[in-house]
Amino acid sequence: MGRGVERLRDMVANLGPALVTAVPGPASRALIDDLARYECPAITARRARRAEETGIDQDPIVWDRAEGACVWDVDGNRYVDLSGAFAVAGVGHCNPRVVEAARRQSGKLIHAMGDVFPSREKIALCQKLAEITPGDLQHVILAQSGAGAVEAALKTAVMATGRPGVIAFQGSYHGLSYGALSVTAYRRSFREPFQAQLNPHVIHAPYPGEDGPLGGGAAGAEASLRWIRHLLEDPASGAAGIGALIVEPIQGRGGEVTPPQGWLREVRGLCDAFGVVMIVDEIYTGFGRTGRWFACEHEGVVPDVMCVGKGMGGGFPISAAIGRPSIMAGWGESRGEAIHTSTFLGNPLGCAMAMAAIEAIEADGLVERCARLGEHLEAGLGALARRWPARIGAPRGRGLMLGLPILSEAGGADGGSAMAAVSQMLQRGYLLLPSGVHGHVLGLAPPFVIGVDQIDAALAALDEVLAGILGA
Repeated sequence: MGRGVERLRDMVANLGPALVTAVPGPASRALIDDLARYECPAITARRARRAEETGIDQDPIVWDRAEGACVWDVDGNRYVDLSGAFAVAGVGHCNPRVVEAARRQSGKLIHAMGDVFPSREKIALCQKLAEITPGDLQHVILAQSGAGAVEAALKTAVMATGRPGVIAFQGSYHGLSYGALSVTAYRRSFREPFQAQLNPHVIHAPYPGEDGPLGGGAAGAEASLRWIRHLLEDPASGAAGIGALIVEPIQGRGGEVTPPQGWLREVRGLCDAFGVVMIVDEIYTGFGRTGRWFACEHEGVVPDVMCVGKGMGGGFPISAAIGRPSIMAGWGESRGEAIHTSTFLGNPLGCAMAMAAIEAIEADGLVERCARLGEHLEAGLGALARRWPARIGAPRGRGLMLGLPILSEAGGADGGSAMAAVSQMLQRGYLLLPSGVHGHVLGLAPPFVIGVDQIDAALAALDEVLAGILGA
């Protein structure tokens, strides 16, 4: 533990106030101009579209290096990363354990042959995942992305039940590949061009929370549960052959929407009652992000299949679907080639880095640290909400997965003001992202190694930014 504490101190040593000049600087702008010549225009050209819509310069910065909770761009500006790089950098950017594991493994074995000739690193990671996940989650399907893990889980449910139907939730985000997009309901524009090719057996139910049609609190939770039960048992519901339910314990990209306490446990009960495979998407919330190893543990829920990713790899693209033996048995015995596999399944470099990230979380007490820092950050966000009670909603989320809703004078979602706040915070050296279907929630998911002084400096900067946008 002593060495872990020393490593943690080394990582936060560079964490001071942000230090920026022109953002984006000339080097970043030049590189983005080069990128625009070669990247798919639908990706890069969004900067021009957003600038036209919002009047805000949308040219991104170009990252050069990162360490701990800090990022440096190619112009030498230093930023405090409040986004965790899409909640990936839980253990910190370039965590020393992860970097050393990558160096060691890259000099030994970078690629193996997935399900044909596996590496010892793949075997060790599968064993570790079974050890740290709750209940009897034990059998692992590795993948390279969160969407890949979701698709493995959906396939598992079909193999286990023989039923193609899926209940997912409005406002959910599970990825954008075809199988994952079928259960995603984050924004209509993501689905419309591909609607005819998506799984027609998916039904999206309302998710209980402030932004949904049912509202939050006990009444919203009860209404949601009645809706799910109706879909499962009423022959007039139009839902047939439901074999799976997929849910985020906290909706991440949907706006850090947190369901009422007890709701997830009741959903577990409904899945049990109707023989439905419960898939919990912990890609965003897992590996300590909410102050527990996995968010479902806050309610003592063990899913049938858990999807994990993001913070799992310490920055390497790796994910997994982890299931109960009784559910995974639905795949049956192999009769030749595996019917679900990929070239880079269980990549040894990624597995070694994931093992190192998990070891860092354990050795450095990062789950507990995340819980403590989350309380501090939530208290600071609550103070901002009380300063502008008509324009800022109460903070949402758990641990270091928090959102701050920005509201219009009429009380609706104010995505324009949220985007302005994100842009102005970037100018001050703080990276954060908007979330929510309307883009009105300031999402904060910093690395667990961020310092208290950095959190306080970020809150002070956000206070000044919001005063300029909402009025002192």
